[in-house]
Amino acid sequence: MNFEETNGIQTGAGIKLVIYGQEGVGKTSLAAQLPGAVFLDCEGSTSKMNVRRLPKPSSWEMLQQELDFVLESRAQRQYQTVIIDTFDWAERLAIAELCSKHQVTGIEGFGYGKGWEYEAEEIGRFLDRTERLIQVGVNVVLLCHAITRKASLPEVDAEFDHWELKLGNKTTNKIAPLLKEWSDITLFLAFQTHVIATDDKGKKHKATACKRVMYTTKTAWWDAKNRFGLPPELPLEFASIATLFAAPSPAEQLLQKARTEGIPTQQDLQESVELYTPSAASAAPEPWDQPATPEEQQTQHILDGIAPQLAQLMASSHVQPAELQAVVGSKGYFPADMPVQNYPQDFVEGWCIPWWQNIMGMIQANRTK
Repeated sequence: MNFEETNGIQTGAGIKLVIYGQEGVGKTSLAAQLPGAVFLDCEGSTSKMNVRRLPKPSSWEMLQQELDFVLESRAQRQYQTVIIDTFDWAERLAIAELCSKHQVTGIEGFGYGKGWEYEAEEIGRFLDRTERLIQVGVNVVLLCHAITRKASLPEVDAEFDHWELKLGNKTTNKIAPLLKEWSDITLFLAFQTHVIATDDKGKKHKATACKRVMYTTKTAWWDAKNRFGLPPELPLEFASIATLFAAPSPAEQLLQKARTEGIPTQQDLQESVELYTPSAASAAPEPWDQPATPEEQQTQHILDGIAPQLAQLMASSHVQPAELQAVVGSKGYFPADMPVQNYPQDFVEGWCIPWWQNIMGMIQANRTK
């Protein structure tokens, strides 16, 4: 059995983001700034905001149907991000669905803690369902409220407050870890208050400033994570994370598609450099009194407007523009009738030149057909 090996950072997939924090800190406002955002507003918190939203889900099944709708209509409606606001309210819909299905009056009615197990399984299936959106490049964001619980450490003989996702009291130990494991980023949003002493003995204090921040890494006092190397603390503003959601340019998307077929080896790159780097002799200008031959004039005319390095490769290999266009068209990068002169520079430098030996092989194969 053979498996294809890939390397490098995979691009094109959406980001899985959990945002939680205190009431009024700005969870919804931050999420609303994500590109192409549409809300599945389970608690009605966006009613006073100018955002795109689908009808408020009245059931767990309806929430999943709305996810499917986003998936199916993403291109037409330009959905890039789907936001569930909030997931702790969505959890209530899941519990209501389970209780109705098993005809019990509450999650405790299953007995022996089975209800919480069933809920964890249901939430797990829901998170799996979001992968279809992630794979096609749609970001999935789960907003949650926060709650403090008493915690302790083995090396510290005292309890302290620990901020975590506000899910059902008996489900936190099951559902919260699922969300954190699923996410690429878990952000904790909080009010950061600075306190100073107001007397000489330091017994009286007052708050002097309060700013909103977001934490990206886990500490003893809160849960957080990120897979993007973000600083531990950031200002609570979209600009702090905007680069993570920046869409690649059309040319970059084409390069990503090209590179899925493999990355040029160092030998490929070296051969290409040798091909388009002129030697001292060839780089020297020809005497002005030696006019170009008619064939050279015709070739120069045909290659006018093409990136110089690529034009030199084509001239030295006696490749006509139509031949290169046929190869590029067969790969689906650009239409076969698109002039080489119109190829973006990053496509030329990122694919045409490094892959010239491979391109020549395909051109030779086309010539023998």
